[in-house]
Amino acid sequence: MKDLVQCRKLEAKFRQLAVSDPTKRFIWLAEAEKWEHEAEAEIASHFEACNAVRTTDAIDQ
Repeated sequence: MKDLVQCRKLEAKFRQLAVSDPTKRFIWLAEAEKWEHEAEAEIASHFEACNAVRTTDAIDQ
């Protein structure tokens, strides 16, 4: 989940850059969106791993 925090920090950084640098707003927002998707992928991966452990535990019992 450490990667999730880093992704969210980068997303926030690029969103802030979009506000402070309107001439490159779309570039910064595209970069922020990329990091938002990375964060969502990290969350999905975490839950898949958790569910795999639960499924394995249920089968073993």
